Amino acid sequence: MVILRYSKSVKYTVPLRNLLRNGTVVAGPTETAYGLLASAVNKPAVSEVVRLKGRNEHKPIALVAADLRMVQQYFRLSSDELRLAKKFWPGALTLLLKPRRKFPLAVIGISGRVGVRVPGSVWLRKFCAAVGVPLTATSANRAGASTPYSATEVISQLGRRGLRYIIDGGRLLKRPTSTVVLASRGTLTVVRRGMISQQRLHKVMR
Repeated sequence: MVILRYSKSVKYTVPLRNLLRNGTVVAGPTETAYGLLASAVNKPAVSEVVRLKGRNEHKPIALVAADLRMVQQYFRLSSDELRLAKKFWPGALTLLLKPRRKFPLAVIGISGRVGVRVPGSVWLRKFCAAVGVPLTATSANRAGASTPYSATEVISQLGRRGLRYIIDGGRLLKRPTSTVVLASRGTLTVVRRGMISQQRLHKVMR
């Protein structure tokens, strides 16, 4: 396994960008825990994420995007969804959106929608922008195992499963997960509770 040192430098993302564009899966720090980062439009890469985790392939994988513009390139946003995105992105809000482009089945969830957010991590947004496509951001652990907050924990869970690259960003602070929301036809459903309260979400929808 190749352990890479974390750096906020934009130049640092170039070799990593090439890895992901070629279908490689890289574990690295997100704003919550360590995640498995891969091109979300590359079917073999997404399949490798599923294999590494030993995950049910019918359980959808959430994605991250560099900014709202990238989200709009790959997804359709209603007026309500756009309002929520402008209020809470970058941040811990995952919206279940209808894709406008084809994605591997492993990222498709409720009613053909895909969970996506613009993350609070500046580094992760820059990295996603460098790759040029939305990335997977599922936690870098075996399915059902504890969430990893350090590179050591990732290695202990996935090292023997064939994970080849990891970005060591040190130990992360434990934070609440993102709030997952379905906004459709003027109604808002919280699919998973997280950092953003339902009350704050409803204020924006009024």
